[in-house]
Amino acid sequence: MCTRILTLLTISGLYFTAGCFRNNPADPDGVIIENHIEIIGSLKGGAGKTVALEEMGAREFIPIDTITCDDSGAFSISFISDNVAFYVLRHDQTGYVTLLLKPGETIDFSGIFGKTDPYQVSGSEGSELLQALSARHKQALNALGEITRKNMELVSSPEYSRMKPVLDRQFDSITAGFQEYSLEFIHRNAGSLAILVALYNLYGQGLPVFQPASDLHVYRFVDSALISRYSGVEAVDLLHTQVLEAEQSLKEEPHVPGLQKGEIAPDFVSSRPDGRQMALSDLKGNYVLLNFWAGWSRLSRDENSVLKKAYERYHGHPFKILQVSLDDVREVWVEAISEDGLEWDHVSDLRRWESIVADLYHVDEIPSTTLIDPEGRIVETDLPGDELMGRLEIIFSN
Repeated sequence: MCTRILTLLTISGLYFTAGCFRNNPADPDGVIIENHIEIIGSLKGGAGKTVALEEMGAREFIPIDTITCDDSGAFSISFISDNVAFYVLRHDQTGYVTLLLKPGETIDFSGIFGKTDPYQVSGSEGSELLQALSARHKQALNALGEITRKNMELVSSPEYSRMKPVLDRQFDSITAGFQEYSLEFIHRNAGSLAILVALYNLYGQGLPVFQPASDLHVYRFVDSALISRYSGVEAVDLLHTQVLEAEQSLKEEPHVPGLQKGEIAPDFVSSRPDGRQMALSDLKGNYVLLNFWAGWSRLSRDENSVLKKAYERYHGHPFKILQVSLDDVREVWVEAISEDGLEWDHVSDLRRWESIVADLYHVDEIPSTTLIDPEGRIVETDLPGDELMGRLEIIFSN
């Protein structure tokens, strides 16, 4: 059903580097070149040897430049790019680093020819995030490799039957720990393309950190975090298409329930009116009233009076309201917030009924409300005004 999502990218086994913001380079006439990218590097043992740079497409590597290091192992690569993208810097068959570069950035890099690490980089936020993720990934892989080595040593030993469960628990602990780190990484850095790498990382061939069939909520979250900001980036568009296909497959299967009380509410990222990103999980620890509405919808505008009453009565408690707008015109959305005096959190991807968040919550009419507890579990769905106030009264009087 959902396993096709896993084939979107093959970048997960790579190790990553960083770049840096500097003053934009200028041409000989002093004109700023804003889409110029430069890599200034040095490789120990790289004198007279070649370095290649490739852009990482969703399905192929695109050659950018190949250059020869000087007698000290130094090199420099400059090129023009209009968009943020992943790149692989290759030196020898076994040495490479991966960069996440924006137009206008300059990378300082140093390493050892033919080795993935150790290396040093300075620069862009995205590449620094990848470097941190890579370090933790490598740490987990090394620990798993040690367990595999011990397992092979013991396989013919009389102690094997006793030690195998111990090794299995250690293996599971390491994989679970790295999955937890990866999930936190995704939520902390929801606005960066770097989270694609965290989503597609592998422990080894055929062993992904996140399984599409069991972790579809993570794929949904990454999709919601990136599609509005990076629509047009091939890998992001592919992820979005295949998540939609997976959702459609789920809908077409018989006996597939909607959101149920007690299950974890799907997390998501969307944009505030000022353009900043916000996740549902930012409000964890509170009861959250998640309300779907639109500035153009008279029914949902009328229900705002009930939400204001709930806010006035309970905002001193661990209680938050997050409204998700199904508007497609920003001015209509923002004016409705102001006119109705809605003082809580608001997000929208301005896609009307194509909203990813609305799809996550199976919203087919507005207003629609879901109440979520401090642990992120669904308490109630589709609470009209009187029922909502009564439910909140029960919760906070207890």
